[in-house]
Amino acid sequence: MTEIKKIIIIAGEESGDMYASNIINKFSKRKDILFYGMGSSKMKDTNAKIIVDSSDLSVVGFFEILKIYPKLKKALNTIKKSILTIKPDLLVLIDYQEFNMKIAKFAKLRGIKVLFYISPQVWAWRENRIKKIKNYIDEMAVIFPFETKYYKKFDVNAVYVGHPLIENDLYNKNYNKDENYIGFFPGSRLNEIRKHIPIIKKVIENIHKKYPNEKFLISKSENINKKIYKKYFNNKDYIKIVENKNIYETIDMCKVALAASGTITLQIALKKVPMCVFYRLSNITYFLVKFLVKTKFISLVNIILEKKVVNEFIQNNAKPEIIAAEIEKIINNNNYRKEFQKNYKILEEKLLNDSSKITISDLINQLI
Repeated sequence: MTEIKKIIIIAGEESGDMYASNIINKFSKRKDILFYGMGSSKMKDTNAKIIVDSSDLSVVGFFEILKIYPKLKKALNTIKKSILTIKPDLLVLIDYQEFNMKIAKFAKLRGIKVLFYISPQVWAWRENRIKKIKNYIDEMAVIFPFETKYYKKFDVNAVYVGHPLIENDLYNKNYNKDENYIGFFPGSRLNEIRKHIPIIKKVIENIHKKYPNEKFLISKSENINKKIYKKYFNNKDYIKIVENKNIYETIDMCKVALAASGTITLQIALKKVPMCVFYRLSNITYFLVKFLVKTKFISLVNIILEKKVVNEFIQNNAKPEIIAAEIEKIINNNNYRKEFQKNYKILEEKLLNDSSKITISDLINQLI
């Protein structure tokens, strides 16, 4: 009789939910593995048993977290109880570091094997977390080649498994022929969207005055109520609110994009769409983060290529008129657009060209 292996997989962010669903689907034909998880819309479409719905557990900022602390505490306790009841053969933690490190400690002290996928950016800020990683994580699955060298310095087990966006290869397909929209990607967290949508509204107003024939789209997260978007963009026939399960379908509609910093910037770059990046935090959170972060850039494109490829408009620099001017430059300057294409190709090759990696599925197979 085949022994059934049990895996608990925890994702708190929309990108993590996507990566978790990819993993679960890879094992969907296996009758000897049962998945349990914390996730949202995409994990719900898999055969995993949902322990916690993480749809409203994603925020950025120290003080923003306090607002949802009771929900986080309840989710944490539910996961801990589930670990004791299910007794998994493997715990897979995806990003969502503060929450997941607490789960890692709880599981490790009870003899459960822990795999952390999508490394906390300790190379960018708060390096003191290394000690906890070393104590509570059995294996760190990293998605950028340089991360293995970093962890090796601290004697932490780290395996490069390739970036999941490259692995699933969805970005290589063409989904839409209508590539005439100026696209806006405000983020997937509610507090991000509330800060970013007023900026986007003013950017659109600025461009629409000068170019009344331009069309605009707002990418809507599956986890966010459409009313929040409609409050700002209703009854405007030149603005379209778009929700696709596959984000590449939305990106394919764009000739240029403005994106909140995050995984989406890498997805846009892989689709070869010129863009600029913006982000706004609460002033107190920004003040604290500014002194903790060691990297020069916030967008993954710039971080991976170690140079400024896309312009970043952060906090007080995220002014609608400046962003609108950058979008206009991208649309009107052919040579400028060619520079994006050249650098995006280098980025893609950099993520593709490491033959030493194994996949995350292979690693999970080894660990169970």
